[in-house]
Amino acid sequence: MTLSGPFTEPTSRSSASQPSRTPIQDVSLDALRIVATLMVLLIHISGKGFAGIHLPHWWAINTWESVSRVCVPLFFMITGALLLPREHSVKSILKRAWRILYVLVAWSIIFFTYLHFRHGSAPVDTWLDSIAKGPVIGHLWYLYALIPAYFVIPVLSSFHRNTALPMQVLVLAVWVLGASMIPFLDRFTGIVRLGLDFHFFYIYPAYILAGAIFYRHVRMTPARAALAFLIWIAATGCTAFFTWFYSKDLPVNTELFYEYFAPLVVIATFSLFYSLRWFASFLADRCPGSGRALTFFGSLSFGVYLIHPAIIWEFEGQGYAWNFTNPWIAVPALLLGVSIVSGAITWVVRRTVGLRWLIPG
Repeated sequence: MTLSGPFTEPTSRSSASQPSRTPIQDVSLDALRIVATLMVLLIHISGKGFAGIHLPHWWAINTWESVSRVCVPLFFMITGALLLPREHSVKSILKRAWRILYVLVAWSIIFFTYLHFRHGSAPVDTWLDSIAKGPVIGHLWYLYALIPAYFVIPVLSSFHRNTALPMQVLVLAVWVLGASMIPFLDRFTGIVRLGLDFHFFYIYPAYILAGAIFYRHVRMTPARAALAFLIWIAATGCTAFFTWFYSKDLPVNTELFYEYFAPLVVIATFSLFYSLRWFASFLADRCPGSGRALTFFGSLSFGVYLIHPAIIWEFEGQGYAWNFTNPWIAVPALLLGVSIVSGAITWVVRRTVGLRWLIPG
């Protein structure tokens, strides 16, 4: 069966169930990793200024925050693009979960140690109990979410590899309805408008499935990439506008439009995933050096993600916070500095025998 429009599908059910043809190294996914990581840093640098809506800096903060809201959804889409087309075994899933678990524990202890010597923290004998109960530093929540996700991957993978594309699109559409649109409207209006119980659905697996569908089945063309990029800009602009509009008269600013399940964030994520992949592939095809650069910096992204909070704190300790000058300039300047320092540390750690296990490739 062949679908018209932007979709392509294997010619038979059997071909759909074949092992992945996903390349081991894809510069377009490296580009997405880099951008998503930088967006995480942007949120963590600018977020402290979000509360002051009536101060002159606020629109800069709202803009940086709105631009970056696709960061974590992009990570989940990358996971889906890489893992859903593959066959999985108990051994492979346990191996992936173990690799994230030991990184989570190791970096939790590293941050506990850092905080202990810098500011004083919980007694050492309580650290492991604290780690078991939840993230000791906010950004580590993603690792707590990723470990359970790996155990859902085989289910999604089997569905993706053995189910016709129209059924996948239908399930994804219903999933987005149940995990994004309905809960958003419920939160926005305070009224339950549909009695169907959508609690079965959650937005992160939807992003994983969407990543595989977009990666494997959606054809990339220059015109569609340009349109997708414009949609991302529009969705981001609407996120910023509605955040301002529905916050300006409230005692506490609303972050509802920033939520990862918010429909505008879903739209922006899908659009940027498509457009950025096309642009990165186009660039790498015409300039091999850029492809090598994307591969190199993409390999540092996980380490930058793990390290960056401590680097932000160190910059802030030296007086370089989000507002050390005009936030339109201060935030990207700090982003550059934190990225360089975090990337350099990652590069050293990954090349040091005895330490490289802290940041697996």
